[in-house]
Amino acid sequence: MATARENAFSHLLAPGMRKIFFEKYGQRPDEYSQVFNVDSSQRAYEEDSEVTGLGRMPEKPEGRPTTYDSPFQANVRQRYTHVSYGLGFRVTHELYEDDLYRIIRRMPTALARSAHQTIEVVAWNVFNRAFNSSFTGIDGVELCSTAHTNIARTTGSGPYANKPTTDVDLSVTSLQAAVENLENTTDDRDINVMIKPRMLVIAPENKWMARELLNSEKKPHTADNEINALVDEELKYLISHFMSDNDAWFLNGGKDDHYLNFFWRERLRMDNDDDFDTGDAKFKGFMRFSAGFSGWRGVYGSSGA
Repeated sequence: MATARENAFSHLLAPGMRKIFFEKYGQRPDEYSQVFNVDSSQRAYEEDSEVTGLGRMPEKPEGRPTTYDSPFQANVRQRYTHVSYGLGFRVTHELYEDDLYRIIRRMPTALARSAHQTIEVVAWNVFNRAFNSSFTGIDGVELCSTAHTNIARTTGSGPYANKPTTDVDLSVTSLQAAVENLENTTDDRDINVMIKPRMLVIAPENKWMARELLNSEKKPHTADNEINALVDEELKYLISHFMSDNDAWFLNGGKDDHYLNFFWRERLRMDNDDDFDTGDAKFKGFMRFSAGFSGWRGVYGSSGA
């Protein structure tokens, strides 16, 4: 007698396994998506290239022709190559029959946590490597640097900085300097882009300081009864549990003002099948994505003192 599809071991378990898997995966709120521009991709990789705007409009004397300008394009493109990630587990028929301790229910939970951890770690490595010269952007330097260059092949006011000359811990003065840096940002043609700071990104160890800086009515750590001028900036803070440096911190503009990108090529899915020889039910999770940055503007960071 032929074995019917509904008698396959893995298909008996699959609906419950998938339900547990995606319930547990969804229980942990994404942190990366609150910062990165998340998009989908239909190719093996994505590429970004930086193009400048135009320079300042010059005077036009009466009767004289209009001056014409042209944008410049960077010589280097930023490529996002999607990487595949996968992990699975097997359930024997004997385990299924003898499971008195709900071991099977723990397995999709563990797989869901593994997937969630991988996504967050890969995304937040963009910040963890922000001061590492081995991970560079279109201009050839790391995300946070004092040596960003002008891609317009004209004389500009560069080099540009989006970090302090000497890295400092998060404080009133260092955060004020970060706000000023973003608001004074210019593009590659020295046009003011005036980025509005939106989000302070910190490790858990810095949340106490963040609350004092952003929520105190009076200026923190002083007895002069001064107002807390940072309150009017309406900054929010995000605690990242995946930052490798406890005292590193970043101040970002809104998603429209920075170039931190995350591309989904294939979103997380769970598949199942049976192993013919052993009778085991096999389950696996698979996903493909990439993360990175195409430009440094809109991000200010310090690795801490």
